[in-house]
Amino acid sequence: MALGRETFAFTAFLGTLTALPPLSIDMGLPGFPALEATFPDAAGRSPLTLSLFMAGFAISPLICGPLADRFGRRATLLDGLLIFSLAATACALAPNFTVLLACRLLQGFAAGACAILPIAIVRDLFVHGAARQKLSQIAAVLGIAPMLAPVLGGWIMTFADWRAIYAAQALVGVTLLIVGAIGLAESQPVENRRSLNPRQLAESYRFVLGDRAFVGYATLYAFAFACMFAFISGAPSVLIGSLKLSTTAFALLFGLTSCGVLVASLISGQLSKRHVPSRKIIAFGLVLMAASALAALLLVPANAVTVASLTPLMALTIFAFGILAPSTNHEALQNLPHVAGSAAGVMRCTQMVMGSFASAMIAVLEPFGHPALVMTGLMSVMAIVAGSIYLWVLPAAKAGTDHS
Repeated sequence: MALGRETFAFTAFLGTLTALPPLSIDMGLPGFPALEATFPDAAGRSPLTLSLFMAGFAISPLICGPLADRFGRRATLLDGLLIFSLAATACALAPNFTVLLACRLLQGFAAGACAILPIAIVRDLFVHGAARQKLSQIAAVLGIAPMLAPVLGGWIMTFADWRAIYAAQALVGVTLLIVGAIGLAESQPVENRRSLNPRQLAESYRFVLGDRAFVGYATLYAFAFACMFAFISGAPSVLIGSLKLSTTAFALLFGLTSCGVLVASLISGQLSKRHVPSRKIIAFGLVLMAASALAALLLVPANAVTVASLTPLMALTIFAFGILAPSTNHEALQNLPHVAGSAAGVMRCTQMVMGSFASAMIAVLEPFGHPALVMTGLMSVMAIVAGSIYLWVLPAAKAGTDHS
């Protein structure tokens, strides 16, 4: 039975594809102690399962984007889901820690292929407000994953071991593979296919990177994501380490805070449905993000950092990202219909690089300052840079487009 593009099933399918990375990352966290107990050489090294996954994810879009432009979205997606499922199964059966890490790298690569394609598919099938609304609906599904994944992982650990977590991820991959094979039609017209000739690939990336609007919106999106990821990376040190929250209370609070992405995505979709210009939506999100991050930063010198004062501001920051993300994605790809796969790949790669950079800066800077100062300071810098791109870079890009 085909997935009609206007149906809830179609939106849920694309949303679940984009949720594979957070599902694969957050779901395994509760199993870290058991994993380290299984493999002696994994002691203190279980976070490498996240680092290798993210490394594979960052590389994948640059390779799989052009493949999707050449062979179509459907074939590339199904291959990605097959590799994801096999890699997750191999993780569950891994005989040692080295094999597990290698399989996680492959799993991240496959998840990256699956996560970029919904954007290209939406770009193929929808335009203007309808595209932004669909992206908002997909982002709403994506917003649920960070809330549910740790809970699912913890629930699995109550009756099984860490291997069952990866088995569950494989089951998700197989389910999506079956649904896609049966119900997903190809969205890219044959006449829009691109060659894999190296010269053609170079031309595709030259075309993508030569589009000033794409570069501006993609960079803006990456810095906004880094602002949110600075909170994700720094929250344990601040809330558990400094403010002495229990791990249970932290998980609950983190889940509630993550609801901001879900709520904001739904609101963004409604704004698009009412034909509110995307630039106004993005501007509102950036102002809210910068204001909430700076307000949180000011709590530190005022010696007013508490759970009650900090958490609402962090929730507003995440809410702001959920507001601006769908419109930013849409605007970045608006001028690139023939290379949407390559463009989406570059955008996701940039996003992951900036997220990894923000996480690394948290780790580097925390020994030299109060964790709350480091986290909120980095968030503020990232939000201000994103706003600066909007004010200075994008108007020039628009002017260049107007004169072309």
